[in-house]
Amino acid sequence: MEIVNTEDMRKMDAEAIHEYGIPGIILMEHAAMAVMDYIREHVAKDSRIMILCGPGNNGGDGFALARLMVEEGYSHVRIHCSVPYDRMSHDEAVYARIAESYGIEIMRTQDMEMIKPALDEAQVVVDALFGTGLSRDIEGFYDVLILYLNLLNKHVISIDIASGVNGDTGSIMNCAVQSDVTITFECLKRGQLLYPGSSYCKDIIVKNITLPKAVKANIEHSIHLLDEDTVRAFLPKRDAHSHKGSFGRVMMVGGSSYMHGAITLAAKAALQSGTGTLTLFLPDCISEIISMKLEESMLLPAPSMNGSFSMISVDLLKRNLNAYDMITIGNGMGRGEVTQAMVRAVLESDRPCLLDGDALYEAGKLMELLHRPAVTILTPHPKEMSYLCGCSVKEVLKDPLQCAMEFVKRYENTVLVLKDQHTIICRKDDMYMNTAGNHALAKGGSGDVLCGILTGLYTQGKEALQAAAAAVYVHACAADELIQRMDAYSIQPGDLIAVLSDTYGKLKR
Repeated sequence: MEIVNTEDMRKMDAEAIHEYGIPGIILMEHAAMAVMDYIREHVAKDSRIMILCGPGNNGGDGFALARLMVEEGYSHVRIHCSVPYDRMSHDEAVYARIAESYGIEIMRTQDMEMIKPALDEAQVVVDALFGTGLSRDIEGFYDVLILYLNLLNKHVISIDIASGVNGDTGSIMNCAVQSDVTITFECLKRGQLLYPGSSYCKDIIVKNITLPKAVKANIEHSIHLLDEDTVRAFLPKRDAHSHKGSFGRVMMVGGSSYMHGAITLAAKAALQSGTGTLTLFLPDCISEIISMKLEESMLLPAPSMNGSFSMISVDLLKRNLNAYDMITIGNGMGRGEVTQAMVRAVLESDRPCLLDGDALYEAGKLMELLHRPAVTILTPHPKEMSYLCGCSVKEVLKDPLQCAMEFVKRYENTVLVLKDQHTIICRKDDMYMNTAGNHALAKGGSGDVLCGILTGLYTQGKEALQAAAAAVYVHACAADELIQRMDAYSIQPGDLIAVLSDTYGKLKR
């Protein structure tokens, strides 16, 4: 499934109309038929239905839907549209006149005291006010109308996108319709999946309106939605004629006396995800604790001071880097000059590496070192992304997709995993988004588990983007599996590790 921006969707429609000769009015009819498919299955024919139509083609979809509903025996259909014919698009005006000829009641007033009783009476409201092309804040009458609708707690169906949600960034353009379901066409839109737009569009159903296949193939800036089939293909294959060295030698650098759980979780997840051999480079003050918690990994204790690595440890790290196929660094290390020196040593090496946790904070001071020939995998949440970009968290969240794309264009051998409600996984010219998972993942240690999963998958296949995308999806699916039998309050990061085997097994079927 592709995720597109509004400009690409506009180009697709234009190409279908001008290059293939498909009239826009036909596309509008197909959009209405797609929404009708949902209504036929979910809305009773005796329901009282109000369709809110605005200016433009989104409103035209609403008018076309009204005709189809009446034809199918829906007997209580009412339309609100205060847009005069001379301000409608050509295609909307055609369907508005058709709806009028069918005798469907069309309320044309902007007097809210007259509209409120009709909305109060409605059981289902169809939002056909503004589509993805909305370019300015909603004000005046429509602002009042939407706010009143949101107070009523009606079953709301939005056509293409919840009106008021920016189709590219997910930002709210002063106000937005709170939908229960959004019926969109051909492709997902970025704004439907990015917060806060995702919380307004709710359940999203993608329907085909028979655009030519070649039109979709020409999309320039699409993002791939991760799904089970994609991830199944990304999971590394294990040859029966192999040995532990075939699946990678990993050094994991991290830990401290006050955060030894972080590296423990990462290590366990890496081992559960197929790593061949795992060596933990950690402060000697926690080596005894870790040795009791992890029997399957090797330990390389380094001199410590005050519960963390001492500066002497940096030379020991440098001497050992070349013995490993991948270096993972950051889990539970803490910040400071020693961590920064270790991150520098890793980035200056020729080893593929993964930076997580505190390593990301220090990497924000060493950005020139990301221009390196070996692959670098970064796994920031928005706050950590702000360290790497040198901007505020607010700026990252304003348009995380654009932020991620600009970042990987600057650092060509970098794979970025920008963790959020819907995680973005990208490298230059290639991007995925994950929508699986749930809020049980919003706990300390969850990111360490993801780091370990990614480490294990990369060392087996050596495909950084595929490993990152698969790891995010596996991590999310483990959480989705757990929430079927545990409450989100109680799901712990260790529980994710416990179900990894089952998760991998299901994905491989």
